[in-house]
Amino acid sequence: MTNTFKHSGTFGDIVYSMPLVKHFGGGEYYLHLNQIDYLTQHFYGGMPSPFHQGRMNMNDFNYMKSFMEAQDYISKFKVLDPQQEITHNLDRFRQMFVGHPGNYVDIYSHSMGLRDTALIDSIRTSPWLTVPQPRIIENKPVVINRTDRWLPNKLSPQWAAWKNEGMERDAIFVGLPQEYETFKRTMGWDIPYQNCPTMLDLAEIIAGAGLFIGNQSVALSIAIGLGVEVACEQRTDLPLERNECYFHNASRVNYFSQV
Repeated sequence: MTNTFKHSGTFGDIVYSMPLVKHFGGGEYYLHLNQIDYLTQHFYGGMPSPFHQGRMNMNDFNYMKSFMEAQDYISKFKVLDPQQEITHNLDRFRQMFVGHPGNYVDIYSHSMGLRDTALIDSIRTSPWLTVPQPRIIENKPVVINRTDRWLPNKLSPQWAAWKNEGMERDAIFVGLPQEYETFKRTMGWDIPYQNCPTMLDLAEIIAGAGLFIGNQSVALSIAIGLGVEVACEQRTDLPLERNECYFHNASRVNYFSQV
């Protein structure tokens, strides 16, 4: 029987679910559209953040499609038909999310009935994403994405240290145009912007990087999934071990404080 996986999003939630899809042998992956507002109210008692309200719509599906189909364990990526039989409901992770003492991959593992700690550690620390053709930007080995979520009132000394070391000349920025403008204004870095019309474009640029720097975002989840070197600017409103992007024992993922 073909495995069929179902998820409602968001982008990062989906990327972090894919190690489990790979572990179970892959199959067909279905996106349940326009569920984020309802699910956030149902499970967490309020509306989602402005970054997520009304999301996982048809535009989001189209943005993801080529990326999802590029994974060799995804045989099909389609919008969910309510009549479709589902063997693995990945949305089960939501019931365990609040207060769970681990990252998203651990939560998905537990929600799918896995309990062997060595197995879960292997699933979490093994790269699970690929792209057909990594894109190496000449003389730009550093890829940066910094979203507007959970930013502190003052800058981490690490950003200033990187600028003093000359990293500015080696970097490009991926993400939304407004994130790019905020980054330049806040950091004082004058770096090029790389437009990425699809999620596959984004993944190809990240796959070609020598180093990815960013905070919690879909770009960060892709970087971790690809196994590239990552410097993650961790949130300060939660302990590190409660951050979705806390990948303990992942040798290529490092963390620095926001302040």
